[in-house]
Parts: sequence; C-alpha cells; structure tokens
Amino acid sequence: MTADKEHILLVRLSSLGDIILASPVASALRTARPAARITWLVDSGYRELVENDPNVDEVLEFDYTGAHRGPAGIRRLAEELAPVELMIDLQHKVRTSLLGAYLRPREKKTLVKRRGFGVLRALIGKDAIMRAPHQVWRYLAVIDAADTDSPPPRPVLYLDRRLRTEALAETQLDEGRGPLIGLFPGARHELKRWPPVHLAALADRCVAEGMRIAVLGGPGDEGLVHSTLECMKTEPLLVSTAGSLQHLGALISACDAVVSPDSGPAHMAAGLGVAVITLFGPTSPERWAPVGQRARVVQQGLPCSPCSNHGSGSCSEGTHECMASLSPERVWQELDEVLRDVG
Repeated sequence: MTADKEHILLVRLSSLGDIILASPVASALRTARPAARITWLVDSGYRELVENDPNVDEVLEFDYTGAHRGPAGIRRLAEELAPVELMIDLQHKVRTSLLGAYLRPREKKTLVKRRGFGVLRALIGKDAIMRAPHQVWRYLAVIDAADTDSPPPRPVLYLDRRLRTEALAETQLDEGRGPLIGLFPGARHELKRWPPVHLAALADRCVAEGMRIAVLGGPGDEGLVHSTLECMKTEPLLVSTAGSLQHLGALISACDAVVSPDSGPAHMAAGLGVAVITLFGPTSPERWAPVGQRARVVQQGLPCSPCSNHGSGSCSEGTHECMASLSPERVWQELDEVLRDVG
C-alpha cells in the first residue's frame, strides 16, 4: 500500500446474514472513494463471504480465540492493519472498540444499536423490538448513504465461478425433471425454525408436482436435516450439510427457488439473485427480510409477533404458534406463484 493511498477498514465480523447485508456498504464506499484501499475484517470462518467481492481489496480474519486473543492479540491485529485513515465499525463490540483505540484512525464511524435507556433495557433482557428501517439502511446510515424512503439496495454475494460450475453438475443428475427447490430446515435459534414435519410435507408436495428437492444446511444442521428426511415420504435429489460457505452458495445458485426460515442461507439466496421465500415468526421482516425483487416473506402476523430481535429465547406464549401454524399449503401457494413468475 502506498503512503498516499487512503486505507479504509470495514468491520463486520459476523454472522452469515449480517455480513451479506453489509455488502452494500462496501459497494457505496467503492463508488464514493474509488482510489481507496478497502479491507474487510471478519471473524475466522467467514472470509469466503467477501473474498470475491470486487469492491474489497483485502479480507482479514479476526482470530479472537487464537492469534488475536485478548488485548495483546488485538494490539497485534492493529499492527497488521495500520495505518488506517477511516474505520467503519458495523459490529460495535468491546473487541472492535479496543481495536479502534489501538489503531487510532483519522476518522471512525460506528453503528450505534441502542441509545440511552435502550442500553439498560438490553442489559436486563427487556430489549425493545427493532423494526424499520431495514438493516441494510442501518448499515448504510453509518456512512451517511441511507435513503429510507426507497427500498434498500440488494446485497450481493459473489461466488467462485469454478464452484458454481461444479454445483450445477452436481444438481443436474436427473436433468429435465423440473425445477430444483432448495429447502433449509436450520436457523441458529430454535424459535425461528419451521417444524420438520411441515417442511417435509412441503417437500413431498413439490415432488408430487414434478419438482426436484435439495435439503440443505451447514455443519450443525445434520440433526434437523435428518428429522426432515424422516418425515418425508419421498426422496430428495440431494442432501448436503458439508462443505464450505462458497460450496453452499454454489448449491443455492443452482436452485430455481429456496425456502428457508429467517437465517443466513435466505440472505445468501437473495444475494445470488435466487428466488427465496423466507418464513418469519419471532423476528421482524421489516428489519431482516432478504432484499430483492425475487425475495418474498411468509408470516402469520400474530399479535405477539415479532417478539425477538434475533430469535433467541423461548416463546412467551408457550405455543410457538407463529411458526407451527404456518401451513405447508400456504407456503406451497407462495412457492408456486414465485415459480410461475420466474417462468
């Protein structure tokens, strides 16, 4: 890096969906400061989400359990990154604040999630539910690039072309039998998950209508995938819970449509331009819905929903009705409409 080239550090460490939703910030920075060098800092394991982004010059991983552990490790990370003229902290955690203190950038912009009593309410577990504006606008507002009177710009996920080609070959084993539908049973928090019996019923309906099914997930979703398969009366074309994030993205890109709870893969699908139906219950689609013309939301709209900012915790009513009462037939109707629009 030359001494006269502005160095911008963009910090969004995790998680899968949040990193994808932050991609318009990198795009806006590149447009506003085309000559700058942009480095994106992510937690270990998330590099693949941004390493192919043409708006980013370099991706570094925050190894907070290893090389960058504790204050001494964060100081070492600051030495790796310095000098930085502009730091944009979209994570706003203790460790990113400490990193900023060590870096001493000329300018720093930080995402402020809560103010005043909001901080206290969060500390005692009474966090207010945040709805509009959408999270993409919240991120863009940090760099004064938000226009909340308009739909947010679509985040983009960039894939390795070789992996995309391999995924297309992997999913065309019985080419010509109809659209490929990707089904995701998993979400980080149980409260956001659709019952496996419902997902299985949707899968069976899809097969009956001449479609092909891929039941997908990541490491840790094996149990949920197994539960779904046990409830199915038909066989999916493909089952996958292994591989990298880029491999998962490539499989999604091979799908004609995806059905998912409010989770990272739904944002991956939207970021790839794949039609996606996202099932919302405890969280707010006004804030978290995948963005794009081919992205749709299905929800029951119960008086108690949304009840959580991220889907953690348990159902205050003890019924999980927001997801349990969301019928496979209703989701099928939405999926059928999406596929007709695509066709």
